[in-house]
Amino acid sequence: MKRPMALAEVILELYEEELRENALRCLSNYLNERRELEPEKYSKAGFFVFHACGIMAILLQEVLSAYQKMETGNLNIRSSKRLANVLTLFQSIAANKETRGKLVDAHIPNYLVPFILFENTEDYIENVRAICLSVFGIIVQAREAEIIQWALKSNIVDVCLHAIEIGNELSKVIAMHIIESILQDNCGISYVCESTRPVLGNLLEICKQLVLVSVGEQDLSPRLLFHIIRFYILLCNNSRALDLIKDNLPPTLLDNTFHAITEEFPVINQLLNQLLLNVGKAEEVDIKDRTTTVYRHAYCQSKSISLCPSTPLIPINMNREWSSAVSHSPISTFSGKEN
Repeated sequence: MKRPMALAEVILELYEEELRENALRCLSNYLNERRELEPEKYSKAGFFVFHACGIMAILLQEVLSAYQKMETGNLNIRSSKRLANVLTLFQSIAANKETRGKLVDAHIPNYLVPFILFENTEDYIENVRAICLSVFGIIVQAREAEIIQWALKSNIVDVCLHAIEIGNELSKVIAMHIIESILQDNCGISYVCESTRPVLGNLLEICKQLVLVSVGEQDLSPRLLFHIIRFYILLCNNSRALDLIKDNLPPTLLDNTFHAITEEFPVINQLLNQLLLNVGKAEEVDIKDRTTTVYRHAYCQSKSISLCPSTPLIPINMNREWSSAVSHSPISTFSGKEN
């Protein structure tokens, strides 16, 4: 990948079945190396992959092959790594504004839904679930109207709710990020809050259960608490949802249960204060003075865990820390990293 035209040469190797696995690995490594240091080259690579004749069909063939292995219980670590390399290419295509819409128009991301819904909590399956979700996250984070409409028609909200229920923390965080992007669109929040389907009720119940279960286990991740509160704040923009939140807000958000977390992460404290003001509970709680926005962003950047609401979802590098046992899920979401 160091010589001129190496990118094009490796893309051509995808046509040869015996060279494909290595070519996928090389392309994935190339993209992971350039997505932050050379974003323009990263974006162009996605453009080249998408427009190379027959390559999208080859990538879909890889996805379907992995799905068959998953259904028969034969998706092992090596197969999941190969699939992760394919998904890395989808990430770069989704990140390119010229190919993102075409990817969606072809409904190619919909082929990833079964991997998200698959109820298996093995580490390597969770890694696949997370990177599939990240493809959707990159697609919707620009909040383009046509793409939000596609997400609603494809029931991506329901898919994400299922991922929040069964997935690990990384999958939960990315799924929440996707729903937040949808909630910031007028059609998206109307779909969630005004639909005859029980989407809003399911979302509120999942948030409530996350809080209650975490309190019982005394182990609530600051990232999850951040996104739960963000859910509530975004839903407060709809009058129907606001009324339901006022009557069903978990009591642990009103007392000092999360005092340690709000002390350590002022941005969470600010969000919680905002939520309490939105639902008219501010007088019942001793709310501290808010810190300034400048301090909030400086604080976020100083922490190993990024909590800023406006930061984008960065593609996940699933190969960087793969081990034979896949002992943990590598994380590279939003603007920070946590190992």
